[in-house]
Amino acid sequence: MKMKTAYSVPGYNYAYHRRWEHTIKFITYPDGKVLVAGGAYFEKRLEKHYCKVFDYTHFDLNSKWELIGKYDTILCFQTIEHLLNPLLFLVECKNHLRDKGLLYISYPTHGTKPFWSSGHFNEYDKSRFEYLLEVAGLEVVKYQEKTMWRRIKGIRSIIRNTPIGWCKHQYYCVRAE
Repeated sequence: MKMKTAYSVPGYNYAYHRRWEHTIKFITYPDGKVLVAGGAYFEKRLEKHYCKVFDYTHFDLNSKWELIGKYDTILCFQTIEHLLNPLLFLVECKNHLRDKGLLYISYPTHGTKPFWSSGHFNEYDKSRFEYLLEVAGLEVVKYQEKTMWRRIKGIRSIIRNTPIGWCKHQYYCVRAE
């Protein structure tokens, strides 16, 4: 008889589940108006979790935003590494935050460049990303880093589970200075 594990359930994604757990522990209940910058599936799950309706961006995040109004919370999970112009994106987030509004942002890092995901234009270490936040006029309220272990499926995944290729998720809560 074969033992059932989380990995044997069709469609189960261990890394996604761990990221969900880390995110829920990191963010606080989003009061007021909430904007989701990028993403959809993960944030739809957050809507159900918090029993709130979020607004979503439906435009190119690499340009000035065609958006009227300000938000109490902006959520941006696993998006900034896919953008060509992350500084403009952060400035636009700042421009659309109310006073004392919070931007929750997360992104993965995959160690050395050979392990970057093929869809990422940028990956940041902590000091480079915090400099980008400073230039955009945002200050860090809270920071957390979580190492994401991967399921072993071959040579590359073995290396990704060593310090050379660790996948770490960076979680930031920031606000305008």
